Formats: sequence, C-alpha cells, structure tokens
Amino acid sequence: MSHLSRALRVATPTACLLATLAGCSTGSTVALDDNPYARPAPASPYAVVDGEKVAAPSIEMGDPRTVEAIITQGQTDNRVMDHLTHLTKQIGPRLTGSKAQADAARWAEAQFKAWGLENVRLHEWGTIATRFDRGPSTAAVYVNGANEPNRDMAFTTLAWVRGTDGPVRGEIVRMPQTEDDFYAVQDKLEGAWILVPTNYSNRRGIRNVGSQMRNRHNERAELRDRMAAGEANFDTEGEVLDSVPVGMTRWTGTFSYQGNDVPITLDIGSMDSDPLAGTMSIEGFHSSSIENAVFTDSSLTFDWPTPMGTTKIAFDIDGNSAEGTATASSGEEYAVAATKSDQQPVVDVSEMLLARVLEAGPAGFLCSSNDERVWTTSKNGWRESELADYAQDVEVCVSSSDYDYINSRLTDGATVEAEIDLDHRLVAGPIPVNNVIGEIVGTEKPDEVVIMSAHLDSWNGPGSEGCTDNGTGSSVTMETARLLASVGARPKRTLRFILWTGEEQGLLGSRAYVESLSDEERAKISAVFVDDGGTNYQGGTPALSTMVEYLAAATAPLNGRFFSPADYEAAMSDDNPDNDADAGLLLVNISTLRDRDGNPVSTMPRGGGSDHASFNAVGVPGFFWNETGRAVYRYGWHTQFDTLDLAIPEYLMQSATNSAVTLYNLSCAPDLLPRAATEETATASSR
Repeated sequence: MSHLSRALRVATPTACLLATLAGCSTGSTVALDDNPYARPAPASPYAVVDGEKVAAPSIEMGDPRTVEAIITQGQTDNRVMDHLTHLTKQIGPRLTGSKAQADAARWAEAQFKAWGLENVRLHEWGTIATRFDRGPSTAAVYVNGANEPNRDMAFTTLAWVRGTDGPVRGEIVRMPQTEDDFYAVQDKLEGAWILVPTNYSNRRGIRNVGSQMRNRHNERAELRDRMAAGEANFDTEGEVLDSVPVGMTRWTGTFSYQGNDVPITLDIGSMDSDPLAGTMSIEGFHSSSIENAVFTDSSLTFDWPTPMGTTKIAFDIDGNSAEGTATASSGEEYAVAATKSDQQPVVDVSEMLLARVLEAGPAGFLCSSNDERVWTTSKNGWRESELADYAQDVEVCVSSSDYDYINSRLTDGATVEAEIDLDHRLVAGPIPVNNVIGEIVGTEKPDEVVIMSAHLDSWNGPGSEGCTDNGTGSSVTMETARLLASVGARPKRTLRFILWTGEEQGLLGSRAYVESLSDEERAKISAVFVDDGGTNYQGGTPALSTMVEYLAAATAPLNGRFFSPADYEAAMSDDNPDNDADAGLLLVNISTLRDRDGNPVSTMPRGGGSDHASFNAVGVPGFFWNETGRAVYRYGWHTQFDTLDLAIPEYLMQSATNSAVTLYNLSCAPDLLPRAATEETATASSR
C-alpha cells in the first residue's frame, strides 16, 4: 500500500455516523481538515453548467445523508490507489485474452463479491484463436564486439507475433536500397538484425509507426508465402514483377479524415464476377481483403474489416470516377472518392531486395519510432490466427534516440550488434474472453439500470504497466462500487459496474454486451458512464439540453469538496485573480452539446473511441467523463511510459467519489435520463 493510501485510509466519527451500514475502515483517526485533498461542504450546494456556477437544480435525487456518507468515505477512506497498485504492480499490463487479463478479471470478480455486490459474474463475449503472453523481454546494443551492452533500448513489437528463442545477438545491417547495396552486405545478412529505413514523409504521430509495422509484417508474410509457392516471379536479372494483381483493376483516391485527404487504393475484380473480390488499403493505416461486395446499377458496396472494426463502403460509379461514403463501425461517416487507374505491371526493386534478404535468413528487423515513446499495437487478423498462421519474421521498434545512436555508429564505420530477447508465448485456443459485471440491486425499480464502467484490458508493450489506459478507469470503477457498498447505499434503480475487455481492439466487449441485450433491456438503461481518459479527474461531461438539469443535480454535491494543492499552486503562479476563488477545486462541469453553429443538438453523437460509443450507437445515453487536469494523456498512451508513477491520487479519489455520487443520485431520480432533446427544448435552450 502506498504512503498516500495509508494516510487517507482513515475513519472519522462523522463518516462512521453517516455510513448506514458499517462501511468504515478501522485505523488511526485523522480529522477531515488534515486531508490536503478534501474540503467541507459549501454553505449552499452548487452545480457548474456550461462553465458557470449555478444553484443546484431542485430535483429530487438520493438521500442526502447517504450522499454525504459517500463523499466523506471518498475523502477519508479512498482505496482507488490500492486497486491501481495491485493492477499495475501485481498483475501488470492486460492484453485482451492474455493470462494477465484473465487474472485481472478473476481478481476484480473476487473483489466485487467481497464487497457484497450481487449478480457478480464473468460475461463471456467471445473467444480468440491464440493467446499471446509477453514475458520479460530485453534489447541492447553492442559496439565493436563489446562484452557489456553499450546501450539498453526502449522498444516494442506488435502484439500477437512470434518472439525469439532466447537472446539473439547479431550484427545490425541497413536494409539494402539498391542491388549494389545488397551485394555489399549479402555475406552479413544471415543472422543479422536488418535496420529498416525511416519513412519521414508519412509519419503522422506514433500511432502511424505501428500501422507501418503492421503493413511490413503483412508484406513479409505474403512474400514468403509467394516465394514458397513459386509465385514470386523473378526475371532473368532476379527482379520481381509486381503491380496490380492479375484480374484486378486498380482505383486510387482519397478518404477524408478529420480534414485530411488520406490516400486509398482499391484493387477489385471484374464487377460481374461472383463472388466479387478485392483488396482495399488506406496509406499508413490498414490493408485487407474486402467482404460482401455487391455491384448493382453503378452502385458498389462492400465491407472492409480493420483493427478498429468493420467499415462499410458505398460507391456510386460514373465511368472512371467513383464517389461515396465510408461508415466506420462507430457510426461516423467519411467521404471517399476514387478514380480508375491505368497502372500497368512495373518492376518493384524493393520487393526483389526484400525477397533476397529473407532468403538470407536474418534474425529480424529494426525500425524507429518518431520520438522517445514506442507505441504498441497488434498485427492484423489477431483474433482468428491459429498457431500455424504466425509468420516467422520479427520486427522490433526502438525509440528515435536508440535508432539514431545505431545509425550514427554505423555511419562512423563501427560494427554494431543488437542482442534481443523476446519472450513471446503463444497458446492455442479457443481462449474465452470476458467482461466483469457486478451490481447493487435497486430497491424499487430493479429492472432499471445506471451503469459505471471502464475497460480492464490494456496493451502490453515492454515496460508498460497498463496504468492510465486503463488501470485508472478500472480502479475508479471498482472504487465507485466499493464506496457505495461500504456506506450501504440503497439505490432505487440497479447500479451496475462493468469492466470491459477487448476495448483496445475495437470496443469488442461492450459491443457484444449491447448486442446481448433486448430492446426492452436497452430501454431501461438510464445512462452509461465510461472512465477512460487517464489519470485526470472527472471534470464533467457534455449532454443533451434535456439531460443537463438531471446531471447537474446529480453532480452538484461534489463541487467544492475535492482540492488539488498542486493545481492551486499552478493557478496562483499564473497571477490570475479571476481564478482565485476556485483555484485548486476539482469542479464538475455539465456542458450542453452543440453543433458547429452553437445550437443544441437533439441526439447523442453516435461516434466515439471508447465503450460509451457502443451504447450511443443504439440510442442508449453513453457518457465519456471529461478528464480535466495537469496530466498529459498521450505521454503514456499505449507506450512504455504507462506506469504507476503517472497516477495522480487526488484526481482519482475525486473521480471515484464523483462517480459514486452521480450513479446513486441518478438511481433515485424521478425518471430515467431523457433519451433525446425535443424540438421545443432544443429551441428554448438556444435562446
């Protein structure tokens, strides 16, 4: 247990008096005033709506004594850091389907049961063909035959790929770019680590580096298959002929994403063929075969599976031009356009050189991130890949400074070696994957539900502990449940707590859960909250105009109750007197969802990158808590830096307590949260 957790795990006489069912822990008694993160209740509760303090709406919510018990317990006996420490230090990163993820699910299930939750269960949403566990792995550089490493490297690999058979040491050789380059190094290639040139023209952030790794993984595997089948047709000079696949027509164009036109390529067979086959790729993101393609009356539709779910493409074709829409699995739509190409087969020297390098038997490949973070993602087809499907070639991505170090030594003429040990363990499935569910059953309307959730899975790159994505949200969700149980909260509606898995691979667990619900069950879900924004505090949520008053009333008791000394000092150092009154207070702002013209919208957005989107897609109100504070989320996001030391305790304490109060209040509200804004309310709110 951390020092901070010990300091805050205290019981005050007030907390014991307010707890309705013996929810106090024992230990040394410390006055509430001694807690640097807590503040007493303000004279009048207030809400924050669209950034302004307002009187708390006069809507009947939960029992005020229970609400105060939750807050006091959250201030004086908050165990969110205990849960997070166990997840990160005892279990570690939790890739979907891995042993660590299964261990975490069983541990969370046991915790829910120990706290007295009801209907605790593992909800199996599917299986995967092969389990991937990443054991302890290392990578180091040796210069000029040194016995001790000159440099340890920060690195990662794709998930669901083969590793090494113990430590593998080999000379680092740059990937040849010409035939002359190849002949100069061909005697060094066997057992070597091949340094892949960095593509600086197409590196929009660390996420794209992972996409490039995935594409190269596919290219090597496909080329090896063609070589084994005798289909890599070398001409008399040893060059590989490659271009548009035989029987295919190439269309090239763009995919409009967040204001950028991203290049696409579509290779498709004759429109009158059955089945209609083809391959689509978006540069730097993904390439795969299309499915369910249909061509009728100049209209082409097909499904395009990606690591983030299946995108549906619809083209209207007019001669050599095509325009249409891509609908992502999240529901978001993007414009696509393409033109038929007259491209003919050309000599692809790069593929010829890669074939020759693969024939030589290298140890593997090295590539570079574009900064000090190394970003972990997965290979394509990970869920269906059987053991026999796993490609043999290894690629390791190192930090930009490690890559530059290697490149500099090679330029100086030094002999540079890498020793890499990738303890990747592949276990044949099918491997079941589960969400974790627990409940506090409602006393009056048990079939109506308010949900608090987060995703338990994480990526598992070397060094990561799965802290801010999303051990923090999982720990907040668990502490939300524990706080409510510890004070004996008796909600009128059922409070349901869910830890999702498969979120990182496309919201798989939450989507399957939503699909398992009947229309009647969906209609009785008041709201679904997701905590998945890292270690910052729950600073509020956007909502429809018809929802604002309910949410403002539900969150009002938290305003003015939690305080960050560090935030206060930062605000004061800015010499901004307008912020003096609220400096350091962790306030909860309910903001009205508006369109680009500033008018309130009438329905919840259907998109989103976390599990709330699975619910909004079917009309169930899903909310992603705004994460407010000083933490920089993308520093740890999917990288080796996602470790426990990023966690900010006072923020996580506020988040767990805010979630507990909000859920309890909404469970006791007069009605379910409104599903949509009527035209009348939207018009009134815009005045």
